[in-house]
Amino acid sequence: MRGLPGRNWVIAAALALCLGAAGSAWWMLREPAPYALADTPAVVVTVRPVESRYPEAGEVAREVELLVKVYVQRLQAGDASDLARIGAPWYTDKERAAQGLISRYGTHADEPVEAVVSDPVTPGLAAVELRFGDGRRQVVDLTQDDDVWWLALGNGDPVKP
Repeated sequence: MRGLPGRNWVIAAALALCLGAAGSAWWMLREPAPYALADTPAVVVTVRPVESRYPEAGEVAREVELLVKVYVQRLQAGDASDLARIGAPWYTDKERAAQGLISRYGTHADEPVEAVVSDPVTPGLAAVELRFGDGRRQVVDLTQDDDVWWLALGNGDPVKP
């Protein structure tokens, strides 16, 4: 008997196809960011693009949504070292900069926040205006490296050196 009988061949091909599709779906849906929302504190953040005729603002808004929510959560939690971890790895003095942000905006992050993503002027860089529930506003700059968005926090060049 040479090879697989007809029925076994079809089963093996179907199994290989299913495994390939599952692997592809996992790869496409995985979150490449090395950070995630914690269980607490709970935050309410709405991320949207600025009204624009260009589609890039909407694309960037979808890409940075997790980072913006993590930022607001870490801001509210008040832990400077935890907030510094979402700063771009090539920046320096992130923890001191994080402490300054917590002092200035931490108490405003416990209410719903609206985040408006500006039209990107340069690929890999973004600006987001945070509108806190009490009326205070903050603009944060974001930078991207290998599909991961980071907070431009501390001292450094927004484009990875």
